[in-house]
Amino acid sequence: MTSLDLEYPLPQVAPAASGGAARPTVAGCHGGAGTTTVASLLAPASDAGTLWPTATSGPLVLVTRGTLYGARRATLALAHMREAGVVPAVLVVVAEGPLPQPQGVALRLRLLSSRVPAIVRLPYVTRWRYLDDPLSQRLPRRLRQPLQQILTAADAP
Repeated sequence: MTSLDLEYPLPQVAPAASGGAARPTVAGCHGGAGTTTVASLLAPASDAGTLWPTATSGPLVLVTRGTLYGARRATLALAHMREAGVVPAVLVVVAEGPLPQPQGVALRLRLLSSRVPAIVRLPYVTRWRYLDDPLSQRLPRRLRQPLQQILTAADAP
């Protein structure tokens, strides 16, 4: 048994209803990565939680936090998926605070850039900390471009 066998694989995700394009599956590299938030922003999308898919019927959006731990978990997730023959369409790196990304994280993500077609950084939104339902509010302008980049990567063949 390898260290990759410790994760629980997700069963195949069902295709979208009647002839439509398959919805993206959003999976987190670890708990607290921001998977549910990203899946909500990309609705309709399937939220796989922290289970790493071994097969999907549509594009896979992998989510991690912008921390050293998150970058390490992204490395493990991508290795696990590579063994299963799954290539995520995009790795979304969710900022964990308003400060700049640590250099160690940037370095690890640079190393991962050859393993995934796109890496998109989702900025931290301070005001969301003070709202009961932040996604019910107007989307902050600073999230529009990263979300478009995620959607574009998910639509790429």
